[in-house]
Amino acid sequence: MNHEISILGAGGHTRSLINLLEANNFEISGIYDASFDQDRQEVINGYKLLGKPSDITDQVVILSYGNNAKRAQLYIDLSGNVFSGNLIHPLSIIADRCSFGHANQVFAKVCVNANAEIGNNNIINTGAIIEHEVKIGNHNHIAVGAIICGRVELGNLCFIGAGATIIDKIKVVDGVTIGANAVVIKDITEVGTYAGNPARRVK
Repeated sequence: MNHEISILGAGGHTRSLINLLEANNFEISGIYDASFDQDRQEVINGYKLLGKPSDITDQVVILSYGNNAKRAQLYIDLSGNVFSGNLIHPLSIIADRCSFGHANQVFAKVCVNANAEIGNNNIINTGAIIEHEVKIGNHNHIAVGAIICGRVELGNLCFIGAGATIIDKIKVVDGVTIGANAVVIKDITEVGTYAGNPARRVK
């Protein structure tokens, strides 16, 4: 049994995160969220809401926010409390010679191939593929089934939508959103939201 951990955040991502923690045999003490109401007992997948974020003192917490900006800010603000290990589902495939920073969440059936470099505080969701020599920055969210091909360089605070594909050797700047099923075939050098096949900026 791993040491006890609390979850910060009670949104939709929390249900998946609970499964990821249980698959790694963590003891979950409970959940903290701004929605906590002491007059109403709320339970998510068997775990009680214990309090608001301001009630966190010396607890070790794992961040349950799909929103990159929110997760990044909490990672900074609660640096002394945030679980710094990498949470990797036992059904994922992690090749030799990969490197991970801290506080990454890697869900079931993810594949990370040789010599990939993953930064800090990223979510790599179910079934995503990170190919060889990919470089991923910090505070990104790579959604279900996304494919990032070899030697791609992804900045910080990016969201890669479900089923999106970034072809080989593409560079993506910080703060970019790529829509579901989009196909990125050229470098993205300007912050914005990109969609379609081939992906074009839509806002």
